Amino acid sequence: MTPTTTVRPWRISVAGCGAAAFGLHLPLLKASAAFDVIAVADRDPQRARTAQQHFAIPRTATRVGDLLADADVLVVLTGVHEDLIEEALDAGVHVVTEKPVCLDIVRTRKLAERARDARLLLEVGAMRAHDPALHAALARVPEPAGGWLVKADGVDEAARRRLLPPSFTPYTFADDPPQPVPDHLDEHQVRALQILLWQGYHLLTALVLAVPGTTATTCTLDPAGQSVHALLHGPAGEPFTLVIGATPAGVFREQIHLADADAAATIDFARPYEPAATTQLTTTDGTTSGFSDPFAAMWAAVDARLCGQHPADLPTSADLALRVEDLALALAGLARPHARTRKDA
Repeated sequence: MTPTTTVRPWRISVAGCGAAAFGLHLPLLKASAAFDVIAVADRDPQRARTAQQHFAIPRTATRVGDLLADADVLVVLTGVHEDLIEEALDAGVHVVTEKPVCLDIVRTRKLAERARDARLLLEVGAMRAHDPALHAALARVPEPAGGWLVKADGVDEAARRRLLPPSFTPYTFADDPPQPVPDHLDEHQVRALQILLWQGYHLLTALVLAVPGTTATTCTLDPAGQSVHALLHGPAGEPFTLVIGATPAGVFREQIHLADADAAATIDFARPYEPAATTQLTTTDGTTSGFSDPFAAMWAAVDARLCGQHPADLPTSADLALRVEDLALALAGLARPHARTRKDA
């Protein structure tokens, strides 16, 4: 199942036909000469048939075995990933999965080990790792001595609705079966972990790339269980503030600020599913925009890795995912619910 040359495109099967498929991955894959999408599947067969027709894909599948037939790579765009990853690895098929791999780092580590032992790729959609805006910021501030990372998203559901056919409703995590979580976490810590990995994954990706060796210091969950406020430190004690907040509908901010004694860089990222060219990088020289699409860069990297062109001394995206999930678990383990003010105080 593992081609050794690129005489033909990589055959791709896609599980999950939501907004990520319609708005991000399938348009890129269909436009690329490196990939050939051969099948799609969804838990709602009508969604799969609509995606098949919309993107001129040869077939739909209702069983995982049929989805994996003749595929080189399974792309997992569902809400729950690990069972599909296991079946693909069992079948000798490479995997590209949406992030996070799962909520339990033990299971993620086992899947990464299985893929490595089988000499298969387990690629995780750490899109921020390929973001030209982030790399431009790190070129200005290569060793940050502090900063902040903020995410507040009240536009995602509306953005997903605009990408989907009129009869489709966006999937939510509430529709998914329960996901395994680490046994030692309390209920509010599980909620913190979900916020960190479902909403804050790209921020954590940027942080572990910018400051290897970051450690969790404090983490607080708000009374409504919707926002996380955390403090982290780099290996030399550099402070970084992380805020992942609930926000009213229509409000969006995803911002990263990095600074040292001599320079600073602030990135204001594009809104969900809008062109990456609207991302803005602000430095002492002014504001820069027009950055290229990190998803296109991510898929180019997948192609390179499948072709064996990934440098051996660079971490794979599975290695990066383990670092992100480890850090999220450390923060969640510190999470304390925000103290409520007593009315009689």
